[in-house]
Amino acid sequence: MSLDEIGAQTAFPEWRPDAVHLWLEPADEGSGVRGPATLPVITGRPQIELPRSVFDCISLDGLSDHPSVDPIVRAQLDAGVTFRLLRFPFSLRRPADGCVREIVFSVRLDGQEGSGPPRVHSIHPAREETHDEVATDVALQPQLTLGSLGQVGVGRVGRTVTARRSRATVVGLWGELGADWVLQAPDRSTEGLHGTWEFLSVVRWDGPPGPLSAVLAVSATVETSRRLWTTKRVEHAYGPFELMESQAIV
Repeated sequence: MSLDEIGAQTAFPEWRPDAVHLWLEPADEGSGVRGPATLPVITGRPQIELPRSVFDCISLDGLSDHPSVDPIVRAQLDAGVTFRLLRFPFSLRRPADGCVREIVFSVRLDGQEGSGPPRVHSIHPAREETHDEVATDVALQPQLTLGSLGQVGVGRVGRTVTARRSRATVVGLWGELGADWVLQAPDRSTEGLHGTWEFLSVVRWDGPPGPLSAVLAVSATVETSRRLWTTKRVEHAYGPFELMESQAIV
C-alpha cells in the first residue's frame, strides 16, 4: 500500500508560502574566490528558501505488522524503537550574473536530555540524476531504508514527489547525527542549479522521541564568465520541536 493510497492525511504540507529567504554571500577573499571581476551586490547573488517549520514527519510505528517490513525491524518496533520519516526541502534562485555550479545542503540533528539521541537510519536520495521536472517515487524497503518504488517492488510503502528543478547529480552522505547532500550541475549546463529539492530521512530513537532540534546549512560555488567564487555557509536553526503530531501510517 502506498502513502498516496492510504489517504491525503499522510501527505506533507506545502512549505514555500511560509519560507525563510536567505542570500548566499561570498566567502572571505582568498577562500575559493578566483578571477578579477567584482562580486555582485547582494540582490544579484543566489537566494535560498528554507521552511520555517522543518519537521514535517510521518510516524512509521504502525508498520510493525506491515508485510514489507522485515522481522528485525518489526522486533525493534515491538521493543519500543521509534522511527519517523522526516522531510527537509529547500529552493534555490539563481544569481543575476552567472550560475551555481555546486550546492552542499547539510542537516544536523540533536535531541534533548532524557529522550536519547536521534539517529539517522537512512536517507533519500543517496544518488540520483535529476531533470527539469521529476516525479520521484520514494519507497521504504524492508529494513526501512529509502529507495525508488521500482527497486523495491511489491509490498512497498512509498510516496511520489514531484518538483521542478534543474539538471543535477545528487550524492547523499550520512552518519548517525546528520546528512550532507552534494548537488552538482552538469558541465554542459549553462543555467547551473536552480529550483526546488526535497530530501527525506528515516530517523530512529531507542525509545519515545523527545523534542528534536536541527540545523540546516547551505553553501555554494558560483561561476561567471570571469570569476569563480564560493559562498559562506548559511545556517538556520530549528527547535526544539515536539514530534507528537506526526502523521501516522495505519
